[in-house]
Amino acid sequence: MAEPIVPVPLPSVGPSPSIEPVETPPTTPPPRKRRRWIGVLIALVVVAALLVVGFFVADRYAKTYAENYVRERIVEVLKLDPASDVEVDVGTGSVLLQAALGALDEVTVHVDPITFGDISGTAVISATKVPLDSSVPLETLDIQVTVSEENVKKLSSFMSGIDLTSIELKNQLIRVGTEFDLFFFTIPVSVDLNPTAHDGGINFDPVTILLGKDEISVADLRSSPQFSALAGSLLASRDFCVAEFLPQALTVKKVEIVGKTLVLSINGDGTALSDPALSTLGTCPASG
Repeated sequence: MAEPIVPVPLPSVGPSPSIEPVETPPTTPPPRKRRRWIGVLIALVVVAALLVVGFFVADRYAKTYAENYVRERIVEVLKLDPASDVEVDVGTGSVLLQAALGALDEVTVHVDPITFGDISGTAVISATKVPLDSSVPLETLDIQVTVSEENVKKLSSFMSGIDLTSIELKNQLIRVGTEFDLFFFTIPVSVDLNPTAHDGGINFDPVTILLGKDEISVADLRSSPQFSALAGSLLASRDFCVAEFLPQALTVKKVEIVGKTLVLSINGDGTALSDPALSTLGTCPASG
């Protein structure tokens, strides 16, 4: 008889060890997209740089064009010799940006020489808000003409009705000298003239007569019939007309002595560049 089968107990099995997941590093995407964006960025920077350079080149060209145009217009309006030294400055700002707003903020022109008949000097022309549309008036236009003492002497025939022996700019006046023959004596006389703007020109008005160290008021002498008859030509006020050398649109507003120079202030505010009055010379008042 066969022996009974005795069950064999299984070995006890403890809890199975936990298996922790292993972290897998993320897969690095291919760098193609980043490189593509870098390329696009570089291209944009290059294009922007070219645009900036192109703007400055175009602005420089526009500035040169504007300066040449202004120079030609000044030579035409003031009837200057084309060989005259005319320097134009349209400022440091962008001409293209100013043009986009319709006008140049400020224009300065230096002219050497500028001539009025027998005399010549230098001029500084200042204009503001100069429109690109020539039919639109500019805001301000001022011309300062400076005449040296040597050139002022060329106006001797307009200062007095008698021959002058000397002309000197002194103490904001023009001192002229002459001589009178009286009873076999030669008497030196000096007269101080005050230059002012009058009827489109310069008026030379006597204010003081000097006999030696004595100063005599011209107003007092004019009231004296005896002396007035004796020195009437010396006491008379005389004019030098400038209007016939200037466009009708320009007016002499002020005349003064500054140091050893005669300075004329000429104004043309509110004038349009296409105004016929800028192309036509003025006229002098009829002499009485």
